[in-house]
Amino acid sequence: MSVNITVKNANDFKTSRWSGGTTTELYIYPEDALYKEGNFKCRISSATVDTDSSEFTSLPGVKRYLSIFGGSLEMIHGNEEKVCLKPYEVDCFDGGVPTVSYGRVVDFNLMVKNGADGKMETALLKQGETIRLQPEKGENLLAVYVKKGKIILSDTSVGKEELLLIKEWKDEVTVTGDCREETGIGICRVCL
Repeated sequence: MSVNITVKNANDFKTSRWSGGTTTELYIYPEDALYKEGNFKCRISSATVDTDSSEFTSLPGVKRYLSIFGGSLEMIHGNEEKVCLKPYEVDCFDGGVPTVSYGRVVDFNLMVKNGADGKMETALLKQGETIRLQPEKGENLLAVYVKKGKIILSDTSVGKEELLLIKEWKDEVTVTGDCREETGIGICRVCL
């Protein structure tokens, strides 16, 4: 099995300010797309929320997934739907629905649009624990963000706050957590 693995780190990421803190773009596809122009198919990011409450940017036509790595986050989508996220739980919502959040956290986001689809999962791996990731129908991009700890895939080591990318994902891959500590990861599976 031949796997094309890329590892991205802080030198590859773009960080900018938003009204509630900072956002770090970990990956965007196509790679020459610009978030502000909305010409992307998928965008993976992590943001800090430094205010007690914040309003999400309205993004009609964008399917959003959001998880947090610590603390708790309460979100209200529209007028009624209330979601309370704990660490490593995932919420999926329509980016065009007005959303307000309450809580200071670091989050992890996947946005898909323009014909792309996908989903987000998270995992807390015990010391040395292994998970297998098999592409489902149409999934051809795998991204794994390591929030804490380290993962090993084949001969590749991915450390804290690094992103593993497998483009043209076709075969099952085995991800193993650090044998010395618990490892926290966010997993994005995308159909481009």
